[in-house]
Amino acid sequence: MLINDFSKPKPIDWTPSFLSSKKSPFATYILFNEFNTFLPKSKIRSTYITPYEYFSENYSLLENEGKKSSYFFINNYLNLDKESVNDLLNYTQQGNTVFMISNGFPYYLSDTLNFNTVNDYNVKVEIILELANKKISRTKYNYNRAVENTYFNELDTTTTTILGYNELDLSNKKQINFVKIKFGKGQFILNTQPYAFTNYHMLESNHAVYVSNCLSYLPDNDIIWDERNKAETEEIKSELRFILSKPALKYAWFLALLAMLLFMIFRAKRRQRIIPIIEQLPNTSIAFAKTIGNLYYQQGEPKDIINKKITFFLEHIRNLYLLDTQNLNNDFKKRLHNKTGISKDEIDRLINYIVALNNLSNPKENSLLTLNKLIDKFYTKTQL
Repeated sequence: MLINDFSKPKPIDWTPSFLSSKKSPFATYILFNEFNTFLPKSKIRSTYITPYEYFSENYSLLENEGKKSSYFFINNYLNLDKESVNDLLNYTQQGNTVFMISNGFPYYLSDTLNFNTVNDYNVKVEIILELANKKISRTKYNYNRAVENTYFNELDTTTTTILGYNELDLSNKKQINFVKIKFGKGQFILNTQPYAFTNYHMLESNHAVYVSNCLSYLPDNDIIWDERNKAETEEIKSELRFILSKPALKYAWFLALLAMLLFMIFRAKRRQRIIPIIEQLPNTSIAFAKTIGNLYYQQGEPKDIINKKITFFLEHIRNLYLLDTQNLNNDFKKRLHNKTGISKDEIDRLINYIVALNNLSNPKENSLLTLNKLIDKFYTKTQL
């Protein structure tokens, strides 16, 4: 199951993100990495903060100092706060350019520049995009997917230059979708077709040519690429993202983890009193047997040892072979022979010798030795 899950192709992510780091259809990886092809002298740098925060850190851009630049936005809707819009207006007034590509623009910006847009969501037909300046391009670019019929319905004609149009394939009516608005010494360039600049269309037909023609209206200055105002924001996918986003808190967090790890390593030893080593008790069975044997030997009465040897042997026969040892007759010998597989002669000799010893009142030491050899031989042949 794991191999099948990891080997199957990943589904295509059609989510509109407009992020420069993603290669999904509706991201802008190709546009970001090909910017220097369109504008070879431009240096592009990304910003992940609002324009207000960016200009707070780079205040000289609002003071008409240094090199001119362009602020580049692309998203399906640009939701900028009033402070950011005011800074963008000041930035443009000093001779810089703001290029915005979106289906919807901030209210504060449209109110200041006197324009309005309309999005006709009911239109599901092919849309044709073209440029107004035929010296740049006379080609009409057909888009049958991932574009919306968004256009400008109100413009201030005193400051606005029309750069391009939408045209529905079922009508010859052109609607303005691409404009340049003068403001102070600079300009706002607005386009209402953000999907036309995504990876999907950059690889389709001649759509990359349309993008190149649109970007030709940008001066060849450094580009400030906005990564903040996106449909899908890049952020740390963790519950600790706030801690990890602050350098001081991040270092404190990792230091705490390291301290806990070192504490666990050095405190992992078992903390208790030393357990004394208890020596294993020696096996004294052999010594006990030797002591008892010496006792009988010194007393010079082998009769008791012979009786015990016979008793232990017959007890063994009863327990192991389940034979009745009360009568050591021929029937008993035959059964023992069948049970053990020992020859009849050896069985007869052992049993007859036991019977003979039982009838002796005062056997000698040699009799004990002979009995012991016969019993040991029996044990050996029965593999015990």
